[in-house]
Amino acid sequence: MRTNQFLIVPLFILFTVINLSSHDDKKTGATSASYFPTGKSTALVYESSFGESITTYIRFGNVIVSSSEADKFRYRQQLIISESGVYVNETYQYLKVFLFIKKEATFTYEKPLLRYPLPLRPGMTWEWEGNEYSDGDTNNVKVTGEAFNKELITTLAGKFEAIKVVSIVEGSDNAKNTVTEWYAAGIGLIKAEIIIEGGGLMGFLRDFLGYGTIEFELKEIRKI
Repeated sequence: MRTNQFLIVPLFILFTVINLSSHDDKKTGATSASYFPTGKSTALVYESSFGESITTYIRFGNVIVSSSEADKFRYRQQLIISESGVYVNETYQYLKVFLFIKKEATFTYEKPLLRYPLPLRPGMTWEWEGNEYSDGDTNNVKVTGEAFNKELITTLAGKFEAIKVVSIVEGSDNAKNTVTEWYAAGIGLIKAEIIIEGGGLMGFLRDFLGYGTIEFELKEIRKI
């Protein structure tokens, strides 16, 4: 079976969605949807393991397209928000390892992949399991997540009080990655850390290229 999960970035980086909901989160003093406020004319600029990365958002009906780009990678997702949570319909990934090695793929799912339940509160846990499809291949994926208390996080863009979310992504190809993210109300993702623990191409990045940990840190909120 061909390895599918070659880049789990906000991933799962940057699973952020438009502020279409207003669930009150009494425990954190913020609305749950305010952690994903992409209905603004702004781009989030990150310093990452791949260099500078810029994330923007475009809405098509009830679908939000989150697009992240750096010199060595591109990552795009189709996202939907509902009363029950944030879901992923499709993921596109492109990674340039060397001048002569490039990886590109589009992934779909047998059912929308649950990224976060809503309202998002500390102490919440969730789980999603299903098949992921790409170029005729099938990979079983399991995602487990947990939300933790807010922390004061220092980034290149400043200090933010942010809720912490930890997700473990496992695939039937022995791939395993632990994704830790911090979200600030009214801004979105401010920091992410992906630890590569299993095999697959992510294991190749770790063992051959030294990408044992992939990091993203907010450095600028740019108006567009």
